[in-house]
Amino acid sequence: MADVLDLTVWCDVPLLIAQERGIARDAQLGNDHRRLWHEVWTPNEIDFDANFAPRERAEVLMSSTDVGAK
Repeated sequence: MADVLDLTVWCDVPLLIAQERGIARDAQLGNDHRRLWHEVWTPNEIDFDANFAPRERAEVLMSSTDVGAK
């Protein structure tokens, strides 16, 4: 699919921070998805990074510090 995209952007946030934010967001909505985060989402994210190298393929790389994230 990458060959049909005009621009590729990767927003890079350390995985543990993304996980913490996702769990907190879910909790604010009244959902406890910690198990899914630990057993499904995070392992999938690690696998995606290893297999597709999104940072190297992106034309624009934004880090959490670029957008003022904590």
